[in-house]
Amino acid sequence: VSGLTQGGEITKPEHILTKFINCAAIETHFAWERYKNHNANADSELKTGKIPEGFKKQMYYTFGDFRDIFFGTDISSCPYIKNTSNAIKSILGDKTATKEGEKHIDDNKKLQEWWTIHGPKIWEGMLCALSYDTTKNNINGQTRQKLRETNDHSNMKFSDNTTTLEDFAS
Repeated sequence: VSGLTQGGEITKPEHILTKFINCAAIETHFAWERYKNHNANADSELKTGKIPEGFKKQMYYTFGDFRDIFFGTDISSCPYIKNTSNAIKSILGDKTATKEGEKHIDDNKKLQEWWTIHGPKIWEGMLCALSYDTTKNNINGQTRQKLRETNDHSNMKFSDNTTTLEDFAS
């Protein structure tokens, strides 16, 4: 998360999406490396397009954490996270209503619209990170395609088969 919260200021709307995708992908990549080192069959399962349930749960929590940072609902007392959330609200919010020290946006509508459009792209970045082949230093296109087909943002459900990714994250 430090690349998002401490890796340079977010000053333009396009910075928001780029930083969120990059940071979520990096976090997913390293979490996957750790997971597959402790779960022998995980990599072969992933190559079929199936994310192991244990890791899928981690991805749901990661996606939820990034959503919380975006909306400023993170319970962390870390000032970097609060500053990032405030910068996002300032950039996407109604600039005429933004004042130092006051609540940036009374209405979450603009943030919700942004997340509805771009949240799936952040998820896609997380899936892309899973298909990165560290031995060849490139994306395994076949694995990536299978992951995209079987783990589309709009069809993701938790193991109870009723809770969607967005419901879980919110």
